[in-house]
Amino acid sequence: MKLFIENFIEMMSVERAASLNTQSAYQRDLNDFYNFLSKKRTDFRLVNQQIIRSYISEINSVGIKSNTLARKISSIRQFYKFLFQENIIIHNPLNGIENPKLGRPLPKLMSEEHIFRIIIYTKEMIKKDQISIKKKYQYQRFLSQLEILYSTGMRISELLTLKFDQIFDNDNFLTVTGKGGKERIVPLTEDAKTAIKEYIDLLSIFYDLDKVIYFYPSRDSRKHITRQHFANELKCIARETGLDESKISPHVLRHAFASHLLSNGADLRAVQQMLGHSDISTTQIYTHILDEKLKSIIKEKHPLAKKL
Repeated sequence: MKLFIENFIEMMSVERAASLNTQSAYQRDLNDFYNFLSKKRTDFRLVNQQIIRSYISEINSVGIKSNTLARKISSIRQFYKFLFQENIIIHNPLNGIENPKLGRPLPKLMSEEHIFRIIIYTKEMIKKDQISIKKKYQYQRFLSQLEILYSTGMRISELLTLKFDQIFDNDNFLTVTGKGGKERIVPLTEDAKTAIKEYIDLLSIFYDLDKVIYFYPSRDSRKHITRQHFANELKCIARETGLDESKISPHVLRHAFASHLLSNGADLRAVQQMLGHSDISTTQIYTHILDEKLKSIIKEKHPLAKKL
């Protein structure tokens, strides 16, 4: 089974342009299922619905979240679909197995005030005379990342995998490679462009720019810094500004970009294109946030509401 899992992951990478994060998730889910089958001494080609339901029952018993359960079932479903298409099996045991029904949760929101508080704090730290040039570089790198994320709505994985030469294709726009290898063009604000220029000036102190591959290199100039690294920096700086770090993450910045644009009158289709959503229903979740916000304002501020 291990060999077929590797073949499946390779197919997802080559044919479907699955991201490294998606590939890792499939690998973990299928390895967990493989371990379950090993304990049951069951050949993966002989799996039936009863075994699938037994596995679901086992992982449910440890209090797994419904969205995690849905992902695990989906991973196994895709794997067995692959085995069926490759004529390894003659029947897909996942046929008839339904995913748990999920309510779509509203994304966490960050106010414009909180975004600007982090930006202003970071700028103040950069200007301090007593900090080292390396610390100044780290703050400037973070500022450029924050400005780009907030001005484009990019996913953090899209930002960190930007190649150095992509930044110079056009001063006003970035070409982003999103999920499934789809490309889209996103505009940069003046603040983002200024932060990028100042970051490059400091980057050149620590790296030979001719040898840098990624725009945000790690210690090894051939690699980029990780999502975890940026997330830790974001939470650390949020904490220093007095914000609740548990409510802030790289993806929350993406939600902030979308919700703030819509609340200021942006067209839903335009926001969909900038976020790289293939289905507009995914973008429409932000209109629900605005609906809730309007209801709250009316309830709190409308004179008739106060009399009720």
